[in-house]
Amino acid sequence: MIDYNEFCQKDITLRDYQQLAKKEIFGRWNCVDNILYQMPTGTGKTRLFTSIIRDINVWGLRHNIKYRILIIAHRSELVEQSSRSLDKYHIKHGILAGAMKDKRDLTQPIQIASIQTITHPSNRSLIEELQFDFIIIDEAHHAVANSYQKLWKLCPHSKKLGVTATPWRMNNSGFTQIFDVYIPSMSIKEFIQKGWLAAYQYYSIPNSSEIIKSIESIRDFDLEGDYKISALTQIFDTSKIRAQLYNSYVKNALGKKGIIYSISREHSEHICTQYRRHNIAIENIDSETPAKVRENIIKAFKNGEIDIIVNVDIFSEGFDCPDIEFIQLARPTKSLVKYLQQVGRGLRKNGNKRCIILDNVGLYSRFGLPDEDRDWESFFYGNKVGHSIEKIDSCNNKALKECQNVDLREGNEEMILIQNLDTSQVPEQKNLNQITTQVQRKGKEYHFTITSKCFNSGKYIIEENEEGFFIVNKRTNKRMFLTEMKTMHGGVIVIKKEHQKDSFVIIKALLLNDIYAASSRIVGFLSKEGLIMKFTSFDKSVINKNIIV
Repeated sequence: MIDYNEFCQKDITLRDYQQLAKKEIFGRWNCVDNILYQMPTGTGKTRLFTSIIRDINVWGLRHNIKYRILIIAHRSELVEQSSRSLDKYHIKHGILAGAMKDKRDLTQPIQIASIQTITHPSNRSLIEELQFDFIIIDEAHHAVANSYQKLWKLCPHSKKLGVTATPWRMNNSGFTQIFDVYIPSMSIKEFIQKGWLAAYQYYSIPNSSEIIKSIESIRDFDLEGDYKISALTQIFDTSKIRAQLYNSYVKNALGKKGIIYSISREHSEHICTQYRRHNIAIENIDSETPAKVRENIIKAFKNGEIDIIVNVDIFSEGFDCPDIEFIQLARPTKSLVKYLQQVGRGLRKNGNKRCIILDNVGLYSRFGLPDEDRDWESFFYGNKVGHSIEKIDSCNNKALKECQNVDLREGNEEMILIQNLDTSQVPEQKNLNQITTQVQRKGKEYHFTITSKCFNSGKYIIEENEEGFFIVNKRTNKRMFLTEMKTMHGGVIVIKKEHQKDSFVIIKALLLNDIYAASSRIVGFLSKEGLIMKFTSFDKSVINKNIIV
C-alpha cells in the first residue's frame, strides 16, 4: 500500500505555510480521496499545487510509475495561470481547452483542462482512456456544479484536491457531497500580521446610507440568488452615483493603480467616460473583450501606462498584479465569494504597500471586513450553517427589544475610514451605527467599548472592548472576563433569551437589523444552574466557566 507521506519533498521555493500545507495534504490522502484546502487570495494556491504535482511526478519516476495528473479550471485565465506555473517548474504538460488547441498534447501525463472541455460528451472516451490518478481543481468553490460532478463519476478512483480561498455557497448547502475532508490555512488576519499579505485602509459609505437602503430594497434575484443586473443598473448606473465613485477615488486614491468592479459592460463604459473627463487613464474589460485586446490592456496596466481597469467579474479570480494600490467596489453582491475575491486582488504583497479599498456600495455591512475571522469549516459542512441561521431567524421580534439602542438616522454619502490596519484603530464616527466611546480603565486605553442592553431582570450587561468580552454586574459594577473571541470593531451586542429557562445567547452583529446576517457571530452561551451562572464560548475555547460578579 502506498504511503503518500513519502511523496512530500522539501521545496525551498515554498513559504513555510505552503510546505506545511503540502505535508498535511499528502498525509490526508492516506485516509481519504477527496480534499478541499482553503487559502486566502494572494497566498499562493497555484504555487502550492504545482509543487504537489512535481512531488507526485518525481516519486512516480523513482518508482517507475507514470502517474496521470489533471488540473481543472473553469476559466481560460486560470488555465493559463496554471500553465505558466508548471513552466516555471519545467514540468511538461498539455492543455485541453477550446481556445488553446495549439497546446493540445495528449502524450503528456500531466494535462490542464477547462471543465467545459474535459466534460464535453465528445471527450468522455478521452477521460476513460487517460484514467487520471490525481485531479486538482482550482477555485474549487465551483466544484459542486453539475459539470464537476460528472468528473467525479468519470474518475471515481482518483485522488482529488480542491483549492479555494472561499469555501462558501450562497445556498449554504456545503461541499460534503464531493469532498471528504476540509483543511484550513491561516486566516487573512494572520497572513497580514505575518507579512504575507498587504495591510489595507478600508473606506466605505455609512451603514445608514441611502445607497445601502436602496440595495436592501431590491427584490429581483438571478438563478444563483444574487442581485439581477437590471435591478442594479436601475439604481447605480446614474450620473450621481458615478460622480460619487469618482469623488471618492480623487479623495482617497488619486494617482494610484487600481481595479474597479462594475455591474455590467455598459456600467463600465459609463464609469470610464466619467473618469476620462478628468484625464484619468482608464480602460474597461469584460467577457466580450477580444483576447488580444484584453492582453494588451493588461500589459499596459502592468507597465503603468494605464491607471485603472474597470471590469465585470473578470478579475475576481486568476488575476495577479501585486502592485495594485486600490480596489473600488461599485457593484453590490450577495456573494461572500465575490466580495473576498475582489478585495483580495489588492492584498497581494508588494514591498510595504498598503492597499486602499473603496467600498462604495457598503459590502462590509453585509460580510464584515476582509480580515474578519470566518468559520469556513461550518460553511464546508453547510447543513450546520443553514440550521444555525434558521434557528436564529426563527426567534420572534421580542428578541429585538433586548438589543442596544442604536441611532439609525440618515448619514451622508461621504466615504469614511472604517479600518486602518497600520494602526489597528477604527476612527470614531457617529454615523457608523455603532456605540463607540473612548474609556480609560486600569491605565490602558480602550479604543472602543460596546455594551448590550441589561438582561436577566436588569442585573447584567455584556461589554466588549479591545481585550474581549466581559459580563458586568450593573448593581455593583464588578466585571468578569468571558472570552477573547475576535470580531469586527463596532456593531451591536444582542442578548437573546432561549426557550429553556435562564439560558441566553450572546450575538455580535454590525447592525441592529443584521443580527441574522452571515456577518453576525454567536459569541457564546450563558446558562443558569441554581445560583450559579456559567459561560461557554461558541468556539469551545471556554466551557462552563463559573460567572462570579
